[in-house]
Order: sequence, then C-alpha cells, then structure tokens
Amino acid sequence: MAAQAKQQGSGAKADPPAARGLVLGTAGHIDHGKTALIGALTGTQTDRLPEEKARGITIDLGFAALDLPGVGRLSVVDVPGHEGLVRTMVSGASGIDVLLLVVAADESVMPQTREHVAICDLLGIETAVVALTKTDLADEEMIELSSEEISELLASTHLAGAPIVPVSSQSGAGLDALRSALMEAAQSAQPRTPRNGPARLGVDRVFAMRGFGTVVTGTLIGAPLHLGDRIEIQPSGLSARIRGLQSHGQESESAAPGTRCAVNLQGLEVADLRRGDVVTHADRLAPTLSADVHLYWLATSPAADAITSVEVLVGTAERRAHLAAIGKPGFVPGEDGFARLHIDGEALALLPGDRFIVRGFAKSATAGATVGGGIVLDCAPPQRRRSDPALLSELERLKTGDLAEGLRARIQRAGYSGCTAPDLARETGLLPGEVDELLRGPESPGGVLEAGGHRWVDADMTHRLETSLLEGLAEFHRQEPMRPGMPRAAMRGGLPDNVPREAAELAIARLEADQRIVNEQDLTRLAEHRAVLDPASAAAAEHILEDSLASGLEPPSPKDWAEKIGVSLDHLRDLLAHLERQGRLVRAPGDLWFASAAIDALCSRVETHFESEDELDTQTYKALIGTSRRTAMPLMELLDELHLTRRRGEIRVQRSGGTRRL
Repeated sequence: MAAQAKQQGSGAKADPPAARGLVLGTAGHIDHGKTALIGALTGTQTDRLPEEKARGITIDLGFAALDLPGVGRLSVVDVPGHEGLVRTMVSGASGIDVLLLVVAADESVMPQTREHVAICDLLGIETAVVALTKTDLADEEMIELSSEEISELLASTHLAGAPIVPVSSQSGAGLDALRSALMEAAQSAQPRTPRNGPARLGVDRVFAMRGFGTVVTGTLIGAPLHLGDRIEIQPSGLSARIRGLQSHGQESESAAPGTRCAVNLQGLEVADLRRGDVVTHADRLAPTLSADVHLYWLATSPAADAITSVEVLVGTAERRAHLAAIGKPGFVPGEDGFARLHIDGEALALLPGDRFIVRGFAKSATAGATVGGGIVLDCAPPQRRRSDPALLSELERLKTGDLAEGLRARIQRAGYSGCTAPDLARETGLLPGEVDELLRGPESPGGVLEAGGHRWVDADMTHRLETSLLEGLAEFHRQEPMRPGMPRAAMRGGLPDNVPREAAELAIARLEADQRIVNEQDLTRLAEHRAVLDPASAAAAEHILEDSLASGLEPPSPKDWAEKIGVSLDHLRDLLAHLERQGRLVRAPGDLWFASAAIDALCSRVETHFESEDELDTQTYKALIGTSRRTAMPLMELLDELHLTRRRGEIRVQRSGGTRRL
C-alpha cells in the first residue's frame, strides 16, 4: 500500500500528527490553478490519472498532505472544476473542514466558481481562505476588481469575510502569505464533520493492489478504525476485516476521524465495492430509502412543485430521488423548509446531521444544475401525511439538534410500542449506552419512561395504557362480579396489538405501585373490587353448601350438581371456585368438591390414628374414610397435598413436622 499512498501524496519527510483531524479542500472553476497551487504548497502532484496529466485538468479527486507550523498535518482534497464533474466535486467537498477557494485573477468569478461556492455554503462550510491565483497574468487593477467580485459573491454566504490572498503558483509570490492565512484558518476552525458516533468512511476510490488485495480510500468521520476490525459495507451489508491502514504513506494501527486514509479489506473483491459505499462497524447504520430533511432552495433556482425529481449527492454517494415538500405547496426560490426525500433505487446510509446537495436537470446561469441542499433530520421518518401539523412540530424539535430532545421526539411518535435503545442508536448514530445515559441523566428531556429490555416509552402513552387497563378491569368486574380478578395474560391481551410486553408490564407495575390494582397469583383486580354474588347466585351457592354438608365425603359430580340446582356447568364451576376462595369448600383431585367441615373431620380421624400408629395402610385408610373408591383415592391424594400425610410405597406416614393446610 505504500506506493499507492505516495500517489495520494506524502508531504514533508517528517510526519507530524493530524491537526485535530482537519481536512482542507479546494474549490473553484476549471483551469483556475487548483492543482498547481496544491503542488506548490505541498510538493505533491495530485493529478494521477494519465488523462488528467495529458489534458492538464483534474478529473477525479486528488489527495495530498499539508504540514503547517503550529498546526500540524492537514489532509488535502483537490476537487475537479469542470461543470460535468460536480458530483465528484461534492464527494470531495462533503468531508472538508477548511475551504481553499481558488479564483484566477485574470478571469475572476466564473460559472463553476459560483456553483462551487453555492455548494460549499449549502454544505455548511464556514471557514475559508481565497487564493487569487495567476496574479502573474493580471495587473493591479484586475486583481483589485477580482477581489471585489469575490467579496461580493461571498457576502451572502457562510464564507463572508474570508481572507483573499493574491498568489502565483509559477513564481511562488504570495505562497508564504497563503500558508499564514491557512494556518490562522486551521487554528480557529472547528471540525465540520462528526468526530464521534459510528465510524464512516465514504468510499471515493476502489482498487486492487498486488499482494494486498482490495483497497478503498476516503475521508474518515465518526469513530476511529483499527487494524483487525470487523467492518460492514453499507448499503450492501457485506462484511470484511481490516487488513491494513494507511494515511499519506504511513502504515498505522488505527485511523483517526478527519483524516484521509486507505483501508485494505480482507474478504471482499473490488467488484463488491463502488464509490458511494460506506465502510462502518456492524449494526451501527440502517440504510434508508426515505429521510426527512431541512432544505434550502437556492434563490437562483426555479420554483418547483410539491413533489419534484432531483439528484441527491451525499458524501461520496449519488442517487436519483424525489423531494416532497412538507407543510408547503412547493419549493420557492430563496426559502427554506422541510421536505421528505424518497430515494430511487438503492438505499442510502444516512444519519441526522448529514449534509446533502440536490441538483435538478436544467442549469441556471449562476449555480449550474445545483438547486439546493440541506441537512438530514430523520432517517426513519414516520408514515404521516406531509400536511400533518404534528409532523411539522416534530421536525422543528429535531432541527434544534438537541440529542435528548430528539430522542424524546422519536419515542413519542412511536406511540404505544416505544423504542429500544439499539433502534434509537441506529437512527441517531449514538451507542445504545449513550441513548440510555441521555434519557436517564440530568439532561434528560423528561416525559419518557424505561420499560424492561432497554425499551423506552412515552409517559403520556403509558398513562393511556394505564387508563385502558383500569377500564378493562372495571368492565371485567362488571361482567364477572363473582370472580376475584382477571387473568394477567387476558388483561394484557385486551391492549392494542402494537403494545409490547415490556410496555404493558411497566403500566401494570405502575398501577400496582400506586395501589390502584392488586395482583394475586396470576389474577389482577381493581384495589376496591370484592367478589359479590347476585341474589340468584347466592341462593345457588347456599344450595351447594347444604348439599355438600349433607353428602359428606360422597359429593355429587359437578355435572350432576349443575342439573340438580338448575344452573349451567360453567356457572356452577364459578360458584364452586367462589366458595373455595371463601374456605367453605375444598377441591380434591378428580374434580371433587367437599364441605370444609367434612375434610376437617377426616383430618382429625387420621391424626388420631397416628397418635398410636406409625403407619397407615390402604385398607385402614379406606376404613377411616368410609367411602367408595371413587372418592377414597382422591381423598388420600388430597391429604398428601394438605401436607398431613406422605406416601411411602403402599402405605402413608405422617409428614414430619407437617400440619394440614386448609
């Protein structure tokens, strides 16, 4: 990989560390001297393709390194100026932190100068130095007029006030002043691209090297990459291992964000990759076919309908897409607003905060085909009408960039189902632990609750679940007044299908903590509920008790009992269960029901037997019970269940330390 890195450009012999990972990028009209200027500053010729060298123009991105005193090493990206290569220009400009705008003094501001400035402004680049090149071909008056025109062009952009330095790459005049201006700019600049979150390397070149295999290059943002890391290619989802890392000719164990680097990938062929792919770690990004964005429509662009076909450029990727205005009838020149981006074809690996450019299919006089650009707000937009006021309100919240508030907005819109921390992490670029920390910490926006399994739910939605549960219990008690409670599973089953178990259990736990409901075994009731019988049921229950006392240890079967009393079998079972809960009946195996007094009397006879005997054989047991086999065997099992006896082979013994439990 060393030879390839040298082609990318290795500056001075000494290799100081990167200056906070800053990337310096050029922009400007074709043949205004960008590549020659980079060569004069760094000693590196960034034109590497034979066609570039033959024609004297940059066709693809070129790379070099610039070492500045007191600053360190800047990665340099040289972009093409030809109007037909704007896509390539955007792919280079997307990752830069400091702009070197190049304007030839003998031609001044040209069409691609204007389009490049518009693109850099839309990308949010705020730190720039203007190199007024080819001063050896212009007189003082022309230099002054060019400087005024440049200042006027930049006045309405983020680049207003950028220093303009006259320079000649041929004679070397002004190069020291340009280095000083770049040093000051780099010292004051803040990294424009992320330096945390998932590692993302937008691939701008793919090639094979003999003895190494597949290599990709790009500008790394987010987290570092390390030798041996398992990585994932998005949007394809293919995986590989990092076999080697280089930056400007130096082998390294890791690559820091904000640097140009070459990554040797083990496990993939060149045909598996292409420009626009993203190298990242596994399960950190979720490619999307739609995104909600904040968009600025250039003042020089024609008005467009509410849905318009565009080309979107983000990072090193490009896609055909449709833009749909949100909350507006269309796109108005010089105005900003919200829009939904619908990707045609392959998904894009996006995160909130990503900058993008949109181009139309007709050129304007001042910005070429570039019609606007903006910032991604939401990579997993909800299925809502674009006219929905709630959607506009939500996007206003996301636009603030407040991480915790953004998490809350996503949780709230998820409704009853809530969001898991891993899902929120993939949508925002945070780690799952960072999601939990933001939502639990002192900066928490409030209004969200943590359910089991790292699931977060909206507090208002949880309150609605609590209300629904209380209403369901109240209705159950109204329809089944004699039952002590509702089965917990049935209570959860009465909630909407999209309520996950964790959210339901959280609502139940909160109601229980507030003492509004009571859980007893697997039944749940309202705290104030007490099982009651209507007059007819109360009369039937008394009839059952009289029969059970009269029948002793030979009760009728439930079917016979139901027929005798004149109630349905289901209603009889409800009455039997009610009397059992009151302690007035005892249920034995075999679906037999006995009066508690009859069982108490039997237990007393068995205890009396054990006062003089150590064992109780079957025949003696049957004699003590004094019934037929239909009830004798179930009663023996019942006394085992009551912990009075324990079976040992064909006999029973008194359970050690046991007492009957009724």
